[in-house]
Amino acid sequence: MLPLSEIYGMKATVDDEWRSPLADAVGLHWNIPAGVLRYWRSSAAHVFVIPPGGDARGVLYARFAPAGSTAGRRLRRGAHLHARLSHAGAPVAELVRSRAGLAAELIPTPVGGMAGCVTRRVDGDQLDVDELDGGVAAAWGAALAEFHQAAGPAGAVPEREQANVFARLMGHPEQDLRDAAQALALLAERREPGLLVVGHGDFELDNLRWTQGKATCFDLDECGVMPAAADVASAVRDLLGLAPGAPEHPELLEAFLTGYEQRAGFAVSLEDLQLHRAALAAQQVLEAPGVLDLDGTLLEAAGNRWVKELHGYLAGHYADQRNIVLATAQVLA
Repeated sequence: MLPLSEIYGMKATVDDEWRSPLADAVGLHWNIPAGVLRYWRSSAAHVFVIPPGGDARGVLYARFAPAGSTAGRRLRRGAHLHARLSHAGAPVAELVRSRAGLAAELIPTPVGGMAGCVTRRVDGDQLDVDELDGGVAAAWGAALAEFHQAAGPAGAVPEREQANVFARLMGHPEQDLRDAAQALALLAERREPGLLVVGHGDFELDNLRWTQGKATCFDLDECGVMPAAADVASAVRDLLGLAPGAPEHPELLEAFLTGYEQRAGFAVSLEDLQLHRAALAAQQVLEAPGVLDLDGTLLEAAGNRWVKELHGYLAGHYADQRNIVLATAQVLA
């Protein structure tokens, strides 16, 4: 997630027609005329869209983030894997090369360098958990296994840093989090990492579109070398829910894991999922202060209701992640 200060700064450049000179600077590298891109949202990156009819290439999404930031580095890494998968015919959104033929560009803008990429819209249905049945959940699991197979051996791309997130959480100011992190770190040290894959990192339903039972994915910013179980855990967060040991959607989770196992050739245990889910939650707890970086005066200023609401939503989300870490330690330790 981009820091709120970065999102706030971006929104300040957006006019009443949802245009921004920052998006124009990015779009220039893809032969997109100034004023065509319209602001869509900001989360892991800033996203602008060309609406239907605005470009002969179809509906395009331009995504960018500060080049020197973690978000910018992740965007570039994801775009390069995206390009490789697209070339191999994998079911990923169609990547649009820049006028220089690049999957991602480093772009000077009025506020500094941005890393950017552009993809075409993926046609198909967006599903949520309430629309799933066992068959679709199994197809979702199989689709993740197919992604791992298409991405190739884990040695095919540089391995991202595998720092022990629980060890870092042991430096947290809250004693209960320090205790939980210590217990989870001991558990993690005792377990084998399992098969390493080039994972998507965020194979949730929001990042998939479905056509005739087949999924096409996009937004590969969280990709990297990781245990297969970690990628499964990130994909099924909504099926696991907030209570470790008691999945919110057990039948759908079982169907997903069966679909994954049948296609991948190996099983992922519920305990592995719980531990990796806790690691994801711990990572977000650590990142929370850097995201919630706007002071109270600015949040309360007139006209800033939108950012105050976003701050409140994210604070609630991070509180849920904290509780997942604590509850997982109680269940597993």
